[in-house]
Amino acid sequence: MEEFIKVGSRKIGRRRRRAVGLEHRKVEMRRKLRKLRRLIPGGQESRLQANSLFMLAADYIMLLRFKVALLQALTSQLDSKQDQP
Repeated sequence: MEEFIKVGSRKIGRRRRRAVGLEHRKVEMRRKLRKLRRLIPGGQESRLQANSLFMLAADYIMLLRFKVALLQALTSQLDSKQDQP
C-alpha cells in the first residue's frame, strides 16, 4: 500500500517523491560538474567522466598549492634581501 502526502492540491506518492528527488539531485550534480569543468584547465575540451574530472581537479589543486608555496618562498627571499643594508 503506497502512502500519499498532500502537496498543494495534489497527492504525490512516496515513490514519485523519491523519483523527483533523485532527478533533482542528478540535475544538481550535472550543474556542479559543468562548473568544475569550467574551472579546471582542459576540463571543457574533453568529455571526461566524473571520476577522471575529479582526478584532474585534484592534480590542478596540487599544482596551485605548489605555485603558492613557490611564490611565498620567492617573496620571503626578496623581503629578506631588502631588509639587509
